[in-house]
Amino acid sequence: MKKKAERKKKTAERAAALVLLCALIFGGMPYRAAVADDVPDPKVTVTVSPDSIKEGNPFDATFHFSHEYDPTPAPRSAVIRVSSPNNAVRIGKSEFLVTKFDEDDEDDDSDSLNYNLYIPERYLTYVGPGSGTLRFTIIYCSDGDGKDKIEDGKFTVQKTVVYASGDSGSLIRVDENSATPSIRSGSSAIVAIPLISSGPVSDARIKVTVPAENKISLSTAGSVYTMSFASGEKKDLNLPLAVDASVAEGIYPITLNIDGADMTAYVRVSSSGKGGLIVESYHLDRKTVYSGSRFRMDLVIKNTGARTLHNVTAALDSLATEAITVSGALDRQTAGSLAPGASASVSFPLSAASKMETGNYIVSVGLTADELEEAAVTKAFVPVSATASTDGSKPVIIIESYDFGSRAVTGGKEFGLTLNFKNTNPSTAIQNLKITISSTADEDTGGVFTPANSSNTFFVSKLGAGAGIQKKIGLYPKADAVPKSYGIDVKFEYESASDSKHEPLTATETISIPLTQPDRFEVTGADLFGPISVGTDGQLSISYVNKGKSTVYNLSVVLAGNFTAPEMNSYIGNVESGTSDSFEANLTPQGEGTLRGTATLTYEDPNGETKEIVKDFSCEVTAQQAPDEGMLNSGAEPVPDGAGGGTGKFVLIAALAAAGAAAFLVIRKKRAKKKQLLLDMEDDYDDLPPESAEGPEETAEPAAPREGPR
Repeated sequence: MKKKAERKKKTAERAAALVLLCALIFGGMPYRAAVADDVPDPKVTVTVSPDSIKEGNPFDATFHFSHEYDPTPAPRSAVIRVSSPNNAVRIGKSEFLVTKFDEDDEDDDSDSLNYNLYIPERYLTYVGPGSGTLRFTIIYCSDGDGKDKIEDGKFTVQKTVVYASGDSGSLIRVDENSATPSIRSGSSAIVAIPLISSGPVSDARIKVTVPAENKISLSTAGSVYTMSFASGEKKDLNLPLAVDASVAEGIYPITLNIDGADMTAYVRVSSSGKGGLIVESYHLDRKTVYSGSRFRMDLVIKNTGARTLHNVTAALDSLATEAITVSGALDRQTAGSLAPGASASVSFPLSAASKMETGNYIVSVGLTADELEEAAVTKAFVPVSATASTDGSKPVIIIESYDFGSRAVTGGKEFGLTLNFKNTNPSTAIQNLKITISSTADEDTGGVFTPANSSNTFFVSKLGAGAGIQKKIGLYPKADAVPKSYGIDVKFEYESASDSKHEPLTATETISIPLTQPDRFEVTGADLFGPISVGTDGQLSISYVNKGKSTVYNLSVVLAGNFTAPEMNSYIGNVESGTSDSFEANLTPQGEGTLRGTATLTYEDPNGETKEIVKDFSCEVTAQQAPDEGMLNSGAEPVPDGAGGGTGKFVLIAALAAAGAAAFLVIRKKRAKKKQLLLDMEDDYDDLPPESAEGPEETAEPAAPREGPR
């Protein structure tokens, strides 16, 4: 033990010396002073022109960036991506390249980068509401072309360029990208309403109103909350809710008044059952549904049970004919099969009656499947805003309907958008109408749609009372856009024909267009390893990969041929983007000859269309082979009569294999013991003084006998 400890000590001393040597060698070499997490964001100042900017006006801006940052290598360019997090600024060009960096400020002793970005007015328009805030994503590059990115050289900073008064409430909205919060009927719980702010807000006042007729109430007396947000921050508004046991499954509205601005949040009430079909969430394709307009409702259906459900169908039951109706389609949609925990989406084109008061209107959704005895009924609510009355008030123009040719558009492929506009006032005409179409900026992008060889603005000199007009525009979606729904803002600027003062009127509507990516699901191989003999199984391996950017749904495999298998029909489920896997099956041939079969892979693409891929496979099947007599009896004692015949031979083989394994272990142990002996001898040799390495001197004391290895 003492010898081993001394050997470890020598090793540690050598390691310490090596560390010291490395410090001396590399101590003077340059290194990156800090990574991005340790470096502050750039400071930005701005000068805008004109000084006073109204909604709808273009403007230009010069931004000066000062950044305490000294990377290695030094940046020669910077790619700056610009977006508007609250959509208050329409941006015509979202990416710029900066190649000129000034020297450090004279009064600044630190290492800093100083550079300017000028954006002309043709690229910036303040559309409101609220403050016009710009977000800059800065990527430093070591070359002058903005291609060679510096590691950890990406930063983000925001700057408000146009200030609006009294609009803090418009910066906060319900986060529609988050899951709908839920609560069980007959229970009390804290329900988190997801909120997001597109700008900094201090002490926002939130008043909560829960419709009493729905038998959902706040379990505490307080209904007013105060919250503060940083720009882009997500927070939950935690509401203590109590739900009566008689409340049916459904998604119920809750009204939030945030600094004077009303908006609707939703809470899903579920039953206390053991699982089945539910409407997990739903989404309307526009922010405001006006009376007399058409809109789309997208439902997400989920199987919460423990078994696969087939022929899942959603039906809109008991629609009020005088209020909301299905427009140009059936009142039921099929979602196919759903595995446990799987979800699917269905869409319904709907129409709101022309004479409807402002309020929430119930749409009842019935969910059925072959395995369910009763339909699961869920209530959904559609908030409708009444349009102008017939008393000669100011005219209101709306998007009555729109069409983009299919259930979804494909990234990188141009499509046509047809919009139908209507003047809802039956007695007052509209004049000098300007319609501007732009892609809604979200948190991840400055907008995915750009006009395809056309202007995004239409001008109509006059639109009569109650009249409508149709406009078409070609749009091109980004090829690399993430599959989801994206908004398109349609802004109206017009005058009332009865107004002699020509007071300008404005309105903005947002519609939603789902985007998918091309289906790139591939079956890369169907291999059956052979030949195989009768009485044995062959292994089939089918490899597949999803190279697309969208999930493919409900993948299943059906096998057919002159063989049997434990699972001739197998359900795999959803295959996420970028996922590769394989399907394995053991096939038992039915006889000699050639085993032939097909594997049919069926799945649903992101548009809900069913697709099929068929792969053939084959291999030779030989007769069942008898054991080799010579191999069995070679070098072995004859098996006595009555010892089991063929069984005895296999027992003998097993015994021989076991004996061989035992011999191998014995040999290995002996080698290990010999190796340890040599190591111990080396330790003893190292402990001898240098002069005795060749043997003890004649005058030395006789060496004590060395204890041998134990």
